Amino acid sequence: MGTNEVFAISNKPGEVTLKGFNYIKDRLPNNFEVCLIVEKDGHLSAGCWDAGLRSTDYGKIPGSFRQSRGGVLEFDSVLAWLPIEKTEIDIKELWWNPEYRLISIIYDSIMVFAKDTDNYLTMEYYGGNEGKIIFYMDVQTGNILESDKNGKEEIYYLQSTLRAWYNDMREKLLEGYQNGRFTILPEWDEQG
Repeated sequence: MGTNEVFAISNKPGEVTLKGFNYIKDRLPNNFEVCLIVEKDGHLSAGCWDAGLRSTDYGKIPGSFRQSRGGVLEFDSVLAWLPIEKTEIDIKELWWNPEYRLISIIYDSIMVFAKDTDNYLTMEYYGGNEGKIIFYMDVQTGNILESDKNGKEEIYYLQSTLRAWYNDMREKLLEGYQNGRFTILPEWDEQG
């Protein structure tokens, strides 16, 4: 994923999760870059990065974020930033159906959605030349059916990854299915 790309997820209408922020301790914005900012106290803000002499206190700090109405966010108060002028979100690709819930992300490229009481999971894969591919997985067996209207060949490495994920998560998936409520699954680490 590129620096200026954002991964956006919606669990329900009006709620969007953004990924792709840069930690300010790792990387500074370009001069005059307008950013969405996460402050260290948890507040969300916006500002324009300024590395000029006044904003760096004549070289003592890297710079600061200038805000509208004359506000300034000092370097030390910022946790992370995202360049909002270069960021795009494909609204058409967001899930807005409140009946479905994101229950897992695998390798930042596969999103697993579930609808309570359904006997299958919906998996969206983004990446490579394949673009978006949707898989459906039977919760009780782990059997995968690839749904691909472009008629591409089966993608075996993806299916084997999904199978390994299912084998590791099977107990929690079956528990959610039997209880009629799927929950967010713990982060998955592939077993070697």
